[in-house]
Amino acid sequence: MKSLVKSLLLIMAGLLLAVGLLYGYSIFFKTAGNEGLEESLRFIPIEPGDAIISRISGDVFIIREELILTPHVGDALREGDVIKVVDESWCQVHFVGKATMSLRSNTLVKIQKLLSSPMDSDIRTELLTGSMIYKVDRLDATDNLEVIAQEKIYRVEGTEFMVEIYSGGSRVAVQEGNVVVLQKSGNQEEKLLKTVPSGFSLDLQGWNKDLPLPEAKELNQEDKRIFEEEGPGLPYRDPATMMYLEIRTAPPGGQIFVDGKLTGQSRLSGLFPAEGNLTILARKRGFSDSSMNVKLQDLKSSLLVLKMNPLGLNESLEAEKTSSRPEKIDEIKSQFEKEISDLNSGFSRKIEENTQENKKLLQDSTNFSMSLQSDIVNLRNKNSALEKKKTEQEKMRIELEKELENSLSEQQKLRDLLTQIQELSDQ
Repeated sequence: MKSLVKSLLLIMAGLLLAVGLLYGYSIFFKTAGNEGLEESLRFIPIEPGDAIISRISGDVFIIREELILTPHVGDALREGDVIKVVDESWCQVHFVGKATMSLRSNTLVKIQKLLSSPMDSDIRTELLTGSMIYKVDRLDATDNLEVIAQEKIYRVEGTEFMVEIYSGGSRVAVQEGNVVVLQKSGNQEEKLLKTVPSGFSLDLQGWNKDLPLPEAKELNQEDKRIFEEEGPGLPYRDPATMMYLEIRTAPPGGQIFVDGKLTGQSRLSGLFPAEGNLTILARKRGFSDSSMNVKLQDLKSSLLVLKMNPLGLNESLEAEKTSSRPEKIDEIKSQFEKEISDLNSGFSRKIEENTQENKKLLQDSTNFSMSLQSDIVNLRNKNSALEKKKTEQEKMRIELEKELENSLSEQQKLRDLLTQIQELSDQ
């Protein structure tokens, strides 16, 4: 009897242990599967005059003096900071009340001057590598906003423009308003080169002060695409409390569009208004698009995940026909147009350089010919002077010979006279 009771107790203990383990495993997998998917909402206050990092996608760094920092959304920038955006990454900087600056992949930007306040602002950024897009809301008479790139100053009189820098020059494309282009010299003097109007670009690759300034050209298809898909929104004007959101794609690698603008890839963290609506789209080749319409005031979590499902065979083939190929053709066409434009610009510059060299050679040849003619004239004049002097010397010689002959004749006469006198004396 005791052995039976003991066996029953052991069985009950085993059952309880099994139930406990099953419960523990269920809790573990439940929390593991949802770990990081629920994050409490965070709010960050901003004020006009603030200069903050408002959105980040990928790897972005701040080089501050001798430190290399990993910034977070909402971090303030300082004068002298260098923002480094690496490959397949993106960063947005907010000068609250004045402008928004989007930094594209492989870009280095230095904050040269940062005086930002509600009353007046002096914001000067130096583009070291890569490209950037500015969206300016409003500038007062006392405000100054400019981009420095390879000793060129792009001063804003407009609202949306892009500056690119590459080996041998820089380029500005203006979507709205005007951008004044100035040449910066070593003694801090600024010389006006050109004002680029809305809808035009100015490419200064290979240009120097000895060459004529290139003409502004209409924006190409790639410029228009970049402004449409990647151009930043208007900066926030008034004090506000911004909502922090993190948007991810599953699987990673998807492009993230916010309100139709390409703003990141795989993961985007940023500041958004605490109220209003957002339309978010995730897109990746080989997967179906995933979209989400968000009412910001109704959110319970700061993390949003857009799940994309892989396409089947027929869907993949149809997607390649209807989506990828036209985009690829447009991309190739845009690239071809840019290369043709670059080639034409290169040929024009080469022709201009050859023309300048030919003009210089012609001028040098003319100067040499004139110098040679002058030397010939001088030699002829010297020869004439020598001939004249020789003639005069010949005349003097003849006269001297005549005088000598006359002198000899007189001497002979004197001798004859003396002889006669001697003879008379002897008689």
